[in-house]
Amino acid sequence: MRAVAFALLALVPADVVIPAGTHVPIRFVQRVTSGRDTVGTAVLVQTMGALVSDSCVVVPPYLRAKGHVVVSKGGGRFGRHGKLGLRFDSLEVRRGRWVAIAGLLDTLEYTKPVFLTDSGLVTSGKTSVVGVGKKLVPAGVAAAADIAAVPVALLGGYSLMHRGPPVRILAGEIGDLRLTEPLTVPNMNRCEPVAAQGELVDPPALPKFLPRSENRTGTVLGDPFNVLLLGTEAAIDSAFRSVGWIPAQKRSIGTVTREITAAIASRPAMNAPVSTQYFEGRPQDLAYELPGPNVRIRHHIRIWLLDTLAQVWVGAANKDVGVIFKPWEPQATHRIEAHIDHERDLIVHDLEASGCADLMDYLTLPGAITAARNVSGQKVISDGRTAVVRLRSCAAPAALAAP
Repeated sequence: MRAVAFALLALVPADVVIPAGTHVPIRFVQRVTSGRDTVGTAVLVQTMGALVSDSCVVVPPYLRAKGHVVVSKGGGRFGRHGKLGLRFDSLEVRRGRWVAIAGLLDTLEYTKPVFLTDSGLVTSGKTSVVGVGKKLVPAGVAAAADIAAVPVALLGGYSLMHRGPPVRILAGEIGDLRLTEPLTVPNMNRCEPVAAQGELVDPPALPKFLPRSENRTGTVLGDPFNVLLLGTEAAIDSAFRSVGWIPAQKRSIGTVTREITAAIASRPAMNAPVSTQYFEGRPQDLAYELPGPNVRIRHHIRIWLLDTLAQVWVGAANKDVGVIFKPWEPQATHRIEAHIDHERDLIVHDLEASGCADLMDYLTLPGAITAARNVSGQKVISDGRTAVVRLRSCAAPAALAAP
């Protein structure tokens, strides 16, 4: 009997140990601000990647992790920067099942590595000032002008006397959680094999088209289409909104004025308009954005309806990282991140995290490009693949619900 018992025990898989130093991609679902959020304030994030061991998914993605604020200092007089420290203490390994962890913030999208220490302490130098006049010029002024130096005689006194900026982590901002101690995940009794994506069993019949946007006259090609959405407009809207993406407003005097005001104050430009691009002579049908720390930085996607009956949409997603001023053009143009595949993958992760969408496959559309220039002459680099995502109408995702 004892031999039989030992044999049965040998058949039971052991608990899985995830080593210290493992990185877990996370997405903040709430805003965290030093000085305002005090020490002990609870912080909830969503995990954006799976933990894998021996080709088995140990912890699925799009669950939750909990932490709290351990350091919280707002900006001080004479421009002293704020400080924010976070610690993570629990991780959801299955829906509703939690285990204790020891982890800290390792990377943050809008923070340069120099402002994030190995101990997870963030300082607000990431958004305080830029350029030669960095000790005197407020970030909003430099963001509005997008230049390295401005006259500081008038602004210098104000800049030195006002309180320095706090640390602000935006809702929707992505980063990495790093485990500081090994994590033991209880045995789940079965192996869920790693799958890169779903299988597009019945791909849509697509008409022939050049997979890029264009200018109004169709004489200059624009951004490549890197996302293909299958579903209704309502499903697309609910998926984007549920993870913090905002419909972009149409350009008008009012929206442009608000954008300029946000630039001066160095604030995110919520639902600021995107420039119009065209496909088959039509402007984009939909546009969504995820605001960054100021008006120069944001994620966004333009979407066109390709097939009304089949509910097929094509989208061009990229990230604004700055502003370009050209003397021969009446208005400034956003500078984009050249590697647009990063933005495609962010869109896929966010839509899947909403619980309203599934990545089906990647397609290489006829005429897809790997290197080109867009309407404003900026370089675009890609692997040429378009992500195919199937949408469905749904309520607020369970992964983001309060625990």
